[in-house]
Amino acid sequence: MIMMAVASLVVVSAGAQNKDFQKQMKAASAYQEALGVLNSNLSGLSAEDKALGYNRLVDLAMDKFNKENNIKLTNQVTQKNDPFDNDGMIEAAENALKAGMECDKFDQMPNSKGKVAPKFRKKNAERLLTARNLLLSAGQDLYNEKKFDAAQKAFGLFVDSRKDPLFSESDFSAESFYTQIAYFAALAAYNNHDFPAASNYADLCKNDAEYGNEAMDIKVLSMKAQLKTKEDSVKYMNDLKALHAQEPENERYFSLLTEYYQNTQDNAAKKALIEEQVAKYPSKMSWALKGESDMNESKWKEAIDSYKKALELDNDFLQVRYNLALCENQQAITLREAAGGNMTPEVKQYLQNSIDNLLIIKEKDPNREMVNWAYTLYQAYYLIGDEAKAKELESLVQ
Repeated sequence: MIMMAVASLVVVSAGAQNKDFQKQMKAASAYQEALGVLNSNLSGLSAEDKALGYNRLVDLAMDKFNKENNIKLTNQVTQKNDPFDNDGMIEAAENALKAGMECDKFDQMPNSKGKVAPKFRKKNAERLLTARNLLLSAGQDLYNEKKFDAAQKAFGLFVDSRKDPLFSESDFSAESFYTQIAYFAALAAYNNHDFPAASNYADLCKNDAEYGNEAMDIKVLSMKAQLKTKEDSVKYMNDLKALHAQEPENERYFSLLTEYYQNTQDNAAKKALIEEQVAKYPSKMSWALKGESDMNESKWKEAIDSYKKALELDNDFLQVRYNLALCENQQAITLREAAGGNMTPEVKQYLQNSIDNLLIIKEKDPNREMVNWAYTLYQAYYLIGDEAKAKELESLVQ
């Protein structure tokens, strides 16, 4: 009997507490006031009352949003300039969305009778779409103002909310630009130095035809920005390996993985990766990196062959053409030394090839903005014995 009496007292007390909470929430006339009431009672509330409390937050935030948005829309239609609280409108839109998603989470839980009887989803999903859509223009304006933290919140909430159960019954078939907004969320997060978020948003955009490549640049840069410990470095390498395995023909991942092996002086892994790439997925970049690898080992003939392969795929790859000319000079020097200092026809041919390549570069890049070709051309003229041509370049060399 004592146990039953205590239980009934607890039920009465909880019921009274819930009624007091509901009255306080209803009496609150501003979002922050209602939020304070909800937070101070949250631990003792049922799922039903939590849903009710968060729905009240949606009401108050939407009141603020609608008030300011109506003034804004009226200004656009009537060409007026009536003042309105733009920052407050954006904040209200964000508050309404976040409260709506929290409301839905508790609204989907069993009630006191053990049944799931949601009350708020349909209404909230419908009325919150306007607030959600505002975050697109808000995010763009905030990003242009270099308010990257605020822009990330706006773009990020737009992206994240679409995946929330609150909108599971909403029709987003016309929202074809979703992945592009994910890119802008990644860009804002990266500039805000929130690199984990930038990486996650970039993943959502990786298959976008227009922004997919740029999104993966952001992802890789975000991964690199988080390298602080040895464990971070190992994770970065494994992530790069995974990305390369998923897209083996993507030169970006291949180049970055090669760069990682070079920075960690794992020459064996670097060489194996390059050899595998040129065998399975030959490209201008894989041949260029193979040429560079051969060049670093003073394998001039092999490097020349690799650079020529790269130029077959991109005739305007000036850095590769310059490296080719360097290797041709070095091969000429090596052959001349082997011939006892004699200028054999083969030596002359390598030097002439070097000169021809450097003249192509000179024509395309006369001011040496991309490649500083002057000394290598001077050297080739000097080696082949054309002193007049070499003299013409002395001022550039000096």
